[in-house]
Amino acid sequence: MQLIKQILRLALPSIATFSSMTFTGLLVLMIVGGLGPAAIAVVGISNILMYNLWALFSGNQGSINYLVAQNFGSNNMRLGNQRMQIALIGTALQAVILFFASFTLPYFILQLMGANETILSLGAPHVQVRMVALMFTIFNTVFFAYLRATGDTRTPMTISLINSALVVILTYVLVYGRFGFPNLGLQGAAWSMVGAEGIAFLLNLMVYFGLSNKLYDTRKWVPIEFQQIRLLLSESVKLSITEMSNSIGLLVFTSCITRLGTTAIAANEIALNILSFGYMPANGFGAASTIGIGQEIGKGRPAEAKRFGLVTVYLGLGFMFLFSIFLFIFALPVAKLYTSESEVYLTAISLIHLAAFIQLFSGASIIFGGGLRGAGDTTYLSRMSFFLNWVLFIPSTILLTLVYDFGQTGAWVAFSSVIVLTSIANSWRYLSFNWKSVKMKSINVTRSKSVNISAD
Repeated sequence: MQLIKQILRLALPSIATFSSMTFTGLLVLMIVGGLGPAAIAVVGISNILMYNLWALFSGNQGSINYLVAQNFGSNNMRLGNQRMQIALIGTALQAVILFFASFTLPYFILQLMGANETILSLGAPHVQVRMVALMFTIFNTVFFAYLRATGDTRTPMTISLINSALVVILTYVLVYGRFGFPNLGLQGAAWSMVGAEGIAFLLNLMVYFGLSNKLYDTRKWVPIEFQQIRLLLSESVKLSITEMSNSIGLLVFTSCITRLGTTAIAANEIALNILSFGYMPANGFGAASTIGIGQEIGKGRPAEAKRFGLVTVYLGLGFMFLFSIFLFIFALPVAKLYTSESEVYLTAISLIHLAAFIQLFSGASIIFGGGLRGAGDTTYLSRMSFFLNWVLFIPSTILLTLVYDFGQTGAWVAFSSVIVLTSIANSWRYLSFNWKSVKMKSINVTRSKSVNISAD
């Protein structure tokens, strides 16, 4: 019972955090939906592009999350702070790259995806501003990762709730010009994210250099060791490959559907947005699994780490089962929340039913994957994600939609298949993993300067 309470203490605030993000996406789509199907399509495509760009830079936050959790468990936060310093410097460099890329990348990518002229004219400036917002987002996710690693999931939840409220309010007033604000149309939705993410960034700075400093001395500069840069870079690359393989697969999936027309794009975005509701408990319990397992390994208790992850899976899948039943029964009224266009919501219903079916598989995949990340098994995660997406998902999506012309049905068959296969692969790896030999991810430097990275 004590273990369940510990898991819920970590998971529930994380679920609230991810829920706020998902509900924000829902409300933004509803607000923008008044501008027509083209606006919904642009927001949907932009969300996929932002996910891909975030995935490219996600390795920092992923590695900090489990490495600092292990440092926290072993009571070595000086090393955790050193790793955080390296991550923040790396994130600053990424933000600079994003800023300059925002001037050239949006139109080119949308054109490459096969977007029509309407989507191009509306989407290019929208994506450009969203990239500016992403500069703050990548910092915020690193700060959140550090706080969660220390067991503080409530502070990220609070900041996320503030962020979400600001996004919804600013989107409404800027899209339609309410309360004396300028009427920016679709661009208002993009600028609202810049404002909200910027304020969240300031709040994170206050927490990290204020409250966290009292607990872990975060203001003190820890001289950076080259070996730690090397370790963090190695782990970041592997975790980025994992996320990038997933995100590029989703990008190709969206690109194939983009060629089917505005109605198909809008219905697909609605279904994906609703599917993301199922990710709320999965991501929350997955984050709890990473943190709990990382801390237990830091304490030198691998058996307890494995048990922590298994109980987390049982709890997470229980939550997701209830949501799947709800989603299947109420598919029509849920779809109508997004749009009044009958052609769009009728197309979306069958996709929502399919999404309800694959919820448990996606949940198992995410939670088991979170456990493997906490154990430092990042090499397996990167290789499996690369194989499943590049060898199976991407070719089958192209084959079923563009070669054999099965349209949206073909794309979703490929999408569902990769989710099921990923869940099988991650669960098998977790259950067959050699937990007795797992150790903290560390670098030991001998007098001869040789480097040994454990738990690879």
